Amino acid sequence: MIAVGITGSYASGKTFVLNYLANLGFITFSADEYVKNLYEESEIQNMVLNLLPDLKSFDKRKIAELIYANDSARNKLQNFIHPFVVESLFLFKQQNSKSEVTFAEIPLLFEAGFDQYFDFYVTTFCSEESRLKRAMSREAFNLTAYNKIAQIQLPQQIKIEKADFVINTDVNLVDLNKQIAQLIEKLKCNN
Repeated sequence: MIAVGITGSYASGKTFVLNYLANLGFITFSADEYVKNLYEESEIQNMVLNLLPDLKSFDKRKIAELIYANDSARNKLQNFIHPFVVESLFLFKQQNSKSEVTFAEIPLLFEAGFDQYFDFYVTTFCSEESRLKRAMSREAFNLTAYNKIAQIQLPQQIKIEKADFVINTDVNLVDLNKQIAQLIEKLKCNN
């Protein structure tokens, strides 16, 4: 099995590409979706509240505000959550070990050391203008958080340099389809 990690800057099209691959029939995993589901568990909510005593209740928006304003709180939360993500990723890979190729969207692929779990890396990228426009269209958009995420994550160019494959999401669907077809063809050649 070839395990492919997908990363990119905030609002660069990672989830779009992952969903596109899923629609083509590939097995996919989303770290963001996994964490979102994890946060639904009351036991996890209580553990997060104990970990971050400044929070009065489990409110994802308040958590985001806190971790973008407080590096120590962000590190505590990441150190707590990331082992769950790793465990889930291992389970995902184990359950799909007979698949030819799997894709996993991991926003902090390089920053958090998740790259060690993958054979190849894909970075999605687009212009800063497109990223900001996409981010602004999201319900929970906050310019301060957007800027903080940009500071926390590796610059887009470094993610591109670390990638085995890059996908420009600043293109129309036909061109995006061509890029994904080329990616799949190259991966099949490596299998």
